[in-house]
Amino acid sequence: MPGKGRIAKGAINYAVKYGPLVYEAVKHGREPAQRAVQNALARQSNRRQALRHAGTVIDGSVLRVFHHGEQVWVVFAGENPIASYPPVDKPLPGVLEHADLSLRVRPGEKSPKRIPDVPGAVRKALGRGPSS
Repeated sequence: MPGKGRIAKGAINYAVKYGPLVYEAVKHGREPAQRAVQNALARQSNRRQALRHAGTVIDGSVLRVFHHGEQVWVVFAGENPIASYPPVDKPLPGVLEHADLSLRVRPGEKSPKRIPDVPGAVRKALGRGPSS
C-alpha cells in the first residue's frame, strides 16, 4: 500500500517538528497538576481527621470555614471550638467571627445542602422556583 509510507513520513515530520513543544508542555504542566491533586487529597484528609476528632469528644461537631482562602475544618465540643484541621495561626474565635454556626455537622450525618441565593429565573430552570 503506497499510502502507509506517506502517513508514516508525515507522522515523523510532525514528531520532529512538534515533539520538543509537546515535551516542554508536559514537563511544565505536570508539576501544577500534581500540586493540585496533592491539595485536593490534603483537603479530604483534613475533613476526615476533623470528623474523627469530633467523634471522640462529647457533643462533637465540625464546621467548614475559610481562612486566607484555605478551607479549614473547626472541631467543636458542645459550643466550644477546640481544634482546626489544618492548624491555623489565628485563635479559633477569630476564625469563626463571621461563620454561621448553624451549619455544623455531627460525625455520621450528612452535611446540609444549601440552595444558593440566585435570581428567580435560574431557580425556575433548576426546578426550585415558586411555581414548582
